[in-house]
Amino acid sequence: MQDKSRQMYSGDAEIKNAIKSGCFKPCYLIFGEEHYLIKNYLRQFENAVEGFREFNINRFDSNASVQEVYDAANSFPMMSPYRVVTFCDFPFEKATAAETERLYKMLHDIPSTTIFVMWYETVEINPKKPGDKLSKIIKEVRSAGGEVAYIGRRPEAEIIKILQKGAAKRKCQIDNYTARYMLETCSDDLNTLVNELEKLCLYLGENGVITKETVDKVCSRSVEAVVYNVSKNLLRGDLQGALSLLDDLFYMNTDPVLIFNILTSAYIDIYRVFAGKPSGMRVNDIAKEFGYGNTAFRLNDAERDLKKFTEKQLIHSLDVLQECDRLIKGSRIEPRTALESTLVKLALIAEGKQ
Repeated sequence: MQDKSRQMYSGDAEIKNAIKSGCFKPCYLIFGEEHYLIKNYLRQFENAVEGFREFNINRFDSNASVQEVYDAANSFPMMSPYRVVTFCDFPFEKATAAETERLYKMLHDIPSTTIFVMWYETVEINPKKPGDKLSKIIKEVRSAGGEVAYIGRRPEAEIIKILQKGAAKRKCQIDNYTARYMLETCSDDLNTLVNELEKLCLYLGENGVITKETVDKVCSRSVEAVVYNVSKNLLRGDLQGALSLLDDLFYMNTDPVLIFNILTSAYIDIYRVFAGKPSGMRVNDIAKEFGYGNTAFRLNDAERDLKKFTEKQLIHSLDVLQECDRLIKGSRIEPRTALESTLVKLALIAEGKQ
């Protein structure tokens, strides 16, 4: 999806070039999943202001009226070549026709001394299908000579580099293996990862070396990572470890359906690798086919785990998970009981005892 979206919209390169060269478009519309990078670009836009930042930088959110934003955008900067006006989460679905028309007019009236940036943080936008109303705004931004940029999830290799540069900036070190481990266990969201990196560097202090053990001790794990490790323990034959993690998840009041869905996804990963083998599909091909993105490492793990299964064991495991789905969603059995029973059955299948 990311490749297709980059063909439809501008991306990082265009934003970086504008900031570096100082040749700004009159207006920008920026959205995407990687909010950390978007906010970083907003800060860099604001660096174009040379004085009186309190006067020359205006930040508006969804509660602001379009008229307020219009007035700010059409004010001249004070002792600076530019003023920067940002408008976050304009409610295009709920806005009145009058507000929307006013926004269109503003986009075409922006003076050369204003850098105007619309961006989205809490509104989910499908880059392939932005909808009629947002598509119209996109069209108006482009018609006004502006730039529409989609900032999507970063590839794994790029995230690792960002973490390493971030660690170096904080006078710490992290190698490729540990950075990848952070991505797997914490999140693939850069904002979350940078926050965790900050915690690690504060904990270790100057010249600290971040290790897997430090990550385990300091970082918050995502629910997905914990459930994923439940399946890893099962496949290693560590039923007690799997049940202990399940206990932790219930202690955190994690939705049983969410636990089940993530647990099932680990087995679906294995099945997809299994199904792709006869046709000669490689892990990278399968990851691309099903849109794994930064979680493609799961298929590498699945390829290793597949070696522990016969076809009969794999099909039996999926049947057990299907029965668990029925028990959780359509019976009077406690979800925890259903999940614990399922873990026991899966462990026995993995050990060839059922």
